[in-house]
Amino acid sequence: MGGVPQGRREFLLVGLNPGLVGLALARLLRQEILDRIIGEFGIKVDLTEGVEVPGLGEGSRVFRVRCPVGDGVYLVDTEAGKLIACHPHIVGEELAELSLEAALDAARVILELTPLGEVDWGEVVFEHVLRAAPGYRLHEALRKVSGRGFREVWVRPRYMTPSYRDHDEEAVKRIVVVYEDFSQLPEGVELTVLKPDTEASGRTGEVALERIARAAEEKGSKLGNLIVYGFISEPGLRVIEEKARKLGFKHTYYFAIGDLTALCSNLYDMPLYGPDESYYTERGGIKLLGGVVDHLTLERYLLDFIPGADQPGDWSARQTRVFTGTGYEPGGIEKHLRNSMGLIRRLWELSRGQPWFMEFHEEAIRRELEALEAKLSEYGSE
Repeated sequence: MGGVPQGRREFLLVGLNPGLVGLALARLLRQEILDRIIGEFGIKVDLTEGVEVPGLGEGSRVFRVRCPVGDGVYLVDTEAGKLIACHPHIVGEELAELSLEAALDAARVILELTPLGEVDWGEVVFEHVLRAAPGYRLHEALRKVSGRGFREVWVRPRYMTPSYRDHDEEAVKRIVVVYEDFSQLPEGVELTVLKPDTEASGRTGEVALERIARAAEEKGSKLGNLIVYGFISEPGLRVIEEKARKLGFKHTYYFAIGDLTALCSNLYDMPLYGPDESYYTERGGIKLLGGVVDHLTLERYLLDFIPGADQPGDWSARQTRVFTGTGYEPGGIEKHLRNSMGLIRRLWELSRGQPWFMEFHEEAIRRELEALEAKLSEYGSE
C-alpha cells in the first residue's frame, strides 16, 4: 500500500471509514495525500501558528500568519466558512445563515486580537463596500457580540466593463464610484475602520480606502486602525496593505476566512489550491497555484474542495438581494449557479489524467455538480 492511494478502497479508508483498517493507518494514508497535495501545488502550511481565543464555536480555530504584513494577519477557520468556500451551491438564505455563523466567530476574534475592544466606539466606522460586502454580515455579528453601536458609511466602486472572472489591468482602469455616503463619519477623531469585503486583486478595496481617507480629511479626522475581513488573496493582502500605509493608517489587521487564497491570472478566481483555469484558457498551459493555510484547515477542506475552484465566487450574485445605495435588487443567484457549473466542468476537463487529480477530487466534483443542478432547478422554477 505504498505511495499515494488512488483506488476506491483507499478513498474509503481515508475519507469515510478509518475503522476498517484502524485509525493509525487511516491517518497515515491521509497524511500521504496531504503531503503530496502540498508538494504539487506549493501550498504554504509552514507559516501559521495557533492562537487561543475564548468563546468560539465548536471546531473553530484561529491561526496567525507569520509574515511582514501589517500588525496581524489571521486565518479564521470555521465549519461555516469551509462550507461556503467549498460549495458554490450554497446561496440565498443558507449563505446568509452560514455567513453570520462565520462572522460571529470572526467578531469574537477581532475583539480579542485588535484594539477594537479598547477604543472609543464613537470613533468606530464600518465601511460597507456595495454591492457585496454587507453579505458577510460582520456588522450584525459585531453588534451582537459586543453589544455596542458604531458609525456606518457606504461606497460603491463599480467596474465599467463586465467584471465576472475578469479583473485584469484594462478593467481596473474603469473602476468608478457610483454611490457614496460618508455622512456618519465623525469629525476630529482618530478612526478605527472595519472593512469586510472580498479582496481578490485589491483594486476595489484601494478605491474604497481612498474614498474614506478623503472623507476623513474633509472632516478633520485621522486614520488609526484598519480591520479587514473576508476572503482575502495573498496578492490582494499586499495591495491593501500598501494602500493603507500610504493613506496614513497607523495599524492594520487582516482576518481571512479559512486561508489566504492564491489568485488566478484573471485577478478574480481565489482558490485554496489548484490549476489556474484562466491561464489554461488563455495560454493553453497548466499553472498550479497554492495559498497559505494551516495544515489542520487543509485537512478539514480535503474531501470537499475542488482544485482551482473560486472560494467566494461572485459574492453579490450568491445573495438573494443586495443594497445598491439607492435601493435593493436581486443578487443574481441563477447566473451564479450557471457560472459555477461551467467553471467546475472546465476544471474537471483540464484536471483529468493529471498526477495530482485523485478520486476524491472527482467525487467532490460530481457531488457539487449534482447539488448545483438541484439548486438551479429550485431557482429556475421560481
